[in-house]
Amino acid sequence: MLKFFEQLSLDLMIPAIVAAMLYAFVKFKLSKLCNIVFLAGGGLTLAASVFVAILKNTNRELKLPFWNGVTYYLLTVLVIASAVLIILLPLWLALKKFRRVTGVIATIAAAAVVFTVTVNSLPGVLAYPFNFDLQGNSVFSTEFLYRLIGWILGFLLVFLTGLAAFKTLKFASNAVSVIFIDIAVFISAFSVLGRLIQLMLQLQIIRQTRDKDLFKLLFPVLQFVNNNAELFIFCALGCVSAAAVIQFIRNLRVRGEYDNPAQLRKIRAAMRSRRRWAVTAIVCVIATVLNLTVVDAINNKKPVEAPVEQCETDSTNMYIDFSQVDDGHLHRFAYTTEKGTEIRFIVIKKPNSSSYGVGLDACDICGEAGYFERDGQIVCKRCDVVMNINTIGFKGGCNPIVIDYEVRDGRIIVPVEGLVLHERKFK
Repeated sequence: MLKFFEQLSLDLMIPAIVAAMLYAFVKFKLSKLCNIVFLAGGGLTLAASVFVAILKNTNRELKLPFWNGVTYYLLTVLVIASAVLIILLPLWLALKKFRRVTGVIATIAAAAVVFTVTVNSLPGVLAYPFNFDLQGNSVFSTEFLYRLIGWILGFLLVFLTGLAAFKTLKFASNAVSVIFIDIAVFISAFSVLGRLIQLMLQLQIIRQTRDKDLFKLLFPVLQFVNNNAELFIFCALGCVSAAAVIQFIRNLRVRGEYDNPAQLRKIRAAMRSRRRWAVTAIVCVIATVLNLTVVDAINNKKPVEAPVEQCETDSTNMYIDFSQVDDGHLHRFAYTTEKGTEIRFIVIKKPNSSSYGVGLDACDICGEAGYFERDGQIVCKRCDVVMNINTIGFKGGCNPIVIDYEVRDGRIIVPVEGLVLHERKFK
């Protein structure tokens, strides 16, 4: 649940803030024609995002090189359109006589920015529900429901933050709007440079051996962007926060003249509404920061692993007494091969049963990631899928790989020869 709640902020927060700010500018600063053009672009953006999401999850013939090419062109257009917009908005502000022309061009550039940044991010997010049913879980399972709730809550946080940014910038002055939009658009464009440079290397548009000087120039940018994804989100949130603070301060007291008490009450009501949206924006920023820090720490908290226990071992078998593993908890054992490879396996007594679940501490899907116990449940370390304890010892899904063993004389006997067959799994 928390994983998808956090992931939505990572994937969509910057596009949402940029789209909201640009729409506020187009709707309230430019002409009705510009507003229609921008809304038409927004409709095309949503349709394209849904189309790409469906295509990625239904057409398996389209391979990774194709999608890399599509992404490369999207990001290239995004960077170019962002540069045009960043240059054009100050000109729109300074050259009042040419605002009609610069406004139309700015609208087209803004629509291009929203289209590219959204189509680059939204299809992957829309495809998350296709991946909820991992390793055989039913859509009616608790795990699926939790993930869906996290996904929906993430969307709500992103939407509310974007709406608050829109409302906050709605009544901002032209100068304030241009400054914050330019900063947000720059952040959006710079945040994708790492991925763009990677694609240029993968598609051999830039070659490390041929373009050595250019590679030396771009590689630090690639490293910085890829290692600081959250930093760009925090910067975008900083724009929203600064705009909200300015809006709140501007609406603390009445400025200008009014004709009668009724007009004064109307002005005060409008000011209260603007202050509330400013506070909402700040609350959304704080919630997102907590999501990317506290929730991230929870998501990445390392599970407490069961230690590798000792048992009687000879050249042919490992012998585990029932008394050692009859408490219903996860127990981990290991055999070290002649090559020095530690082959781990787990044993757990099944609930309301006298039988035991025995299997490798690895699966065919997630490899040697292994398992841990959480609240009486056995969970895969890599994909966080909860195992049905009663199915441990059977093939399928993310279950532990089945190994040979027998139960005799109050002991579980695991042949060493059967373990060595899986040595490659643990290299």
